[in-house]
Amino acid sequence: MRKTASILFFVLSLFNFTFYYVSIAEEVNNNENFIKFQKGVEAVKEKNYEIAADIFEELALAGDMDAQFNFAILTRNGLGRAQNYSEALYWTWLSFAGGLEKANKVLGKILELVPDDSHQEIREEVYLFILKKINSGDRAALMHMGKYYLDILADADYNKSYLFYSIASAFSEVGAKEKRDEILFEVDNDKIVELQGQASTMFEKLRKGEKIEMLKD
Repeated sequence: MRKTASILFFVLSLFNFTFYYVSIAEEVNNNENFIKFQKGVEAVKEKNYEIAADIFEELALAGDMDAQFNFAILTRNGLGRAQNYSEALYWTWLSFAGGLEKANKVLGKILELVPDDSHQEIREEVYLFILKKINSGDRAALMHMGKYYLDILADADYNKSYLFYSIASAFSEVGAKEKRDEILFEVDNDKIVELQGQASTMFEKLRKGEKIEMLKD
């Protein structure tokens, strides 16, 4: 089932400018979730923000990056939920990790609203969400973890990003091979053999339906 173009979304006063969000056509595996998403769109149009927040939170928890971003915007603006900048940052980071590049345009403003000493705690929560998705069998989440280590950490960890893009590539995730090869030039030469062995071990675990553990720093 293919999502039809779902135009018409948030026109909200955000960070002193009007932000217009458009959900573009994409592949969806679950028609029921698509219908829910559309109901969320309609709820926003009708200013039924509490209903919209309920819908987008449910879809966000399931891993829908558009819903994650939409829920972040509602939470940031205190519409349908009490205003919560930390929650807004959490869901914006998750949508960005999921591949929604538009989320990057508002991250800087949200980061300014959340105290610096809270950033790392929220990053860890983002990590745990993605890890849970990986261990539930969501192969696309491997790509999200690669991006997490590359673009969400305060300082990029190319070694770990390469590790997850390597596993994603082994599972034939679209774009994983290109990202893996691009990052290879940034990987520590003395770590490459160790990383590739670790990737092989983790790949086999996931392929057998086993879980991988949180990586140590």
